[in-house]
Amino acid sequence: MSLLKRFVSKATLNDDYDRYDDSSYYDDEAYAEEDEIAVTDLHAVAEQPDISRILTAKPRTFNDIRSFAEQYRQGIPVIVNLSETDDVVRNRIVDFATGMCFALYGHFSQVSEDVVLMVPQSVRLENQRSQSRDHFS
Repeated sequence: MSLLKRFVSKATLNDDYDRYDDSSYYDDEAYAEEDEIAVTDLHAVAEQPDISRILTAKPRTFNDIRSFAEQYRQGIPVIVNLSETDDVVRNRIVDFATGMCFALYGHFSQVSEDVVLMVPQSVRLENQRSQSRDHFS
């Protein structure tokens, strides 16, 4: 009959949980509000580049762009002088530079016919148009 008693005890679902008093484990005091955790934008955490330094590059061939491209990628503004390049190389360099500025969320500005400026995202670029040269009218 012990087999029958075990079956009946399991079938009737005798809970020992009814006798368990867990009220001593709850803290009825009001919980202190936790301070909010400040969320910081990843761009704000990134190391700020040394903007007191501006690189001037004078590439002659397309292979010369690696030197200033790595500096630009590190956040350094670059002035590119294209006066010693032929038209085909100049177009390739300008295409590469504009693509790099776009990919890194920077700015590209043509200063003159032979000079372009690559400004990283962390540097603010302001264009100030000169006023009329005739100040006497």
